[in-house]
Amino acid sequence: MTTFWKYFPHQRYLPEDTVLPETDSGSESEVVQEVSYKKEDESDKKEDESDKKEDEIVIDKVSAVATYDADDEDSCLKYRIKELRDEADRPWWKFFDEFEYRESKVEASKHKWYKWYPEGTSATEKKLLIKLDILLAFYSFVGYWVKYIDSSNLNNAYVSGMKEDLGMKGDDLIDTQVIFTVGSIVLQVPWIFLLPRVPITYALCLTELCWSAFTLGTYKIQSAQALKAIRFFVGASEAPYFPCIHFLLASWYLPTEIGRRGAIFYMGQFLGVLTSGLLQGATFRNLSGINNLEGWRWMYIVDGCLSFAVAILALVCIPGTPAKCYSLFLTDDEIRLARRRMEKNGTDVNRETKALFDLKTWKKAFSSWHVYLLGLTNMMGFNSNNTSSGSFILWLKSLDTYNIGEINNLSTVPPALGILYVLIICVGADMTGKRFLFVIISFLLNFIGNTILAVWDVSYGAKWFAFCFGYWSWSQSSVFNPLISDFFRKDTDLRAVAWMAIYIIGLQSSAWISRLIWPTTASPRYLVGFSTCAGFSMGFCICMVLAYFLYKRDERREALENGIFLYNSKNEPIPEFVQENKSFLTHQE
Repeated sequence: MTTFWKYFPHQRYLPEDTVLPETDSGSESEVVQEVSYKKEDESDKKEDESDKKEDEIVIDKVSAVATYDADDEDSCLKYRIKELRDEADRPWWKFFDEFEYRESKVEASKHKWYKWYPEGTSATEKKLLIKLDILLAFYSFVGYWVKYIDSSNLNNAYVSGMKEDLGMKGDDLIDTQVIFTVGSIVLQVPWIFLLPRVPITYALCLTELCWSAFTLGTYKIQSAQALKAIRFFVGASEAPYFPCIHFLLASWYLPTEIGRRGAIFYMGQFLGVLTSGLLQGATFRNLSGINNLEGWRWMYIVDGCLSFAVAILALVCIPGTPAKCYSLFLTDDEIRLARRRMEKNGTDVNRETKALFDLKTWKKAFSSWHVYLLGLTNMMGFNSNNTSSGSFILWLKSLDTYNIGEINNLSTVPPALGILYVLIICVGADMTGKRFLFVIISFLLNFIGNTILAVWDVSYGAKWFAFCFGYWSWSQSSVFNPLISDFFRKDTDLRAVAWMAIYIIGLQSSAWISRLIWPTTASPRYLVGFSTCAGFSMGFCICMVLAYFLYKRDERREALENGIFLYNSKNEPIPEFVQENKSFLTHQE
């Protein structure tokens, strides 16, 4: 029995005293010093310098250029100093460098926008990343693809006979979409507490089995009321998928790596929307009438079978986290290397989780600017997209020019372009390190498309152009959501609480805002809908600009924790220890 169970994913325990030699990029060439900040006392002055293994500099912590808040002001705080940086020579354009206070000049020089890996990345680290790409990135892509086949199938089924078969009237379509979202919201809340505490491998497998069963059961419904009920449970079953995937990606990948993997993940969404139309068209042509089932019912049978396969795939591919790894395919040394990589980034890889209702964690989350500003930003982001309303496909139907098959086929054009948009935004953000900039670009382009549609009295070609811009707002998701995780990288429990709070603020708003701005009876004009999307797109950009100012402020305050000692030779005397050690730390640059 023991031999049998070892082939199932199980938590991996590593000996605590086993340390993997330095293999991460640039570790051999970097020169660092241990610098201690503490208030001077007589015992420190009497220490024998010859007994120290490292250069140690004693200064008054209160007078430090970069501030660091500690509970005990008299405690000795040690940092790995990588660079002594004079801000008197700081050029104005460095304000737009997101990693200015996190990377030394040596580290920053290793990132080339035209290279997939930073210079000096070891073969061991590359092998680890390839394994993670095959397991985690591939699974996230397939899972999201199948999820959005199901989600988009509702709109395609609506124009493929479901409306007439179920007697749907008025706003039944938008009501069904809202109920799906409500189901997702209801089951999102528990994951604020569960995310860092349960084995994600088995959690995703179980919820996706439920998702598969409810999706498959949709083919048996006979009324609009039954459709709404079952869509609630489908939404509830898929609730943990999105937050769990983003939690996992942020646990394994560095900020300069995660965008490309997020692009793979999010391309699954657009491929799902795209293939849903193609599959619905093919199913309508080839299966409609077989066993006395309409074509749209057959599509839900196909969806359910695909979802079941994804549930099984979760057991094989989901690796857990570096702290609590469940993967059968990663070696012990690769798990250690993964932990070292994330520790170097400042990411918490502690195996221990705090109490379920740890008041300090909750107070820290809800006393920071992040939850409120980013929650508002996320709310506008969730409601700035016009594609989930089915506005494009309803516009095509209103033209009375295309048959059902042609409508389903044409509905694939915007999501096909969306795949290109995802690559541009996510890969661009990764390769340049300009995450905020590329997120803002995506919403500016989304603003243009929705503004054209809000005007409406434009040419047929202009409408096509505007609808094809519909997926720009979604293209940034795999940059924006990892960015939230990056803000809270130093505390896993805090990251789970804050990320889920920000996500739920956005998600819950879509349940009632979409009901207000996308009533089915207003199709295809949707004046309020397109106008709201345009306004929220511009509001999103404004919030991101404000968030960037606050982000830069916080990063500067924490520069010392990242190994960068800041001083200004123009406005203050140069500290003595800077004069003594500057040549040692800068001769490598």
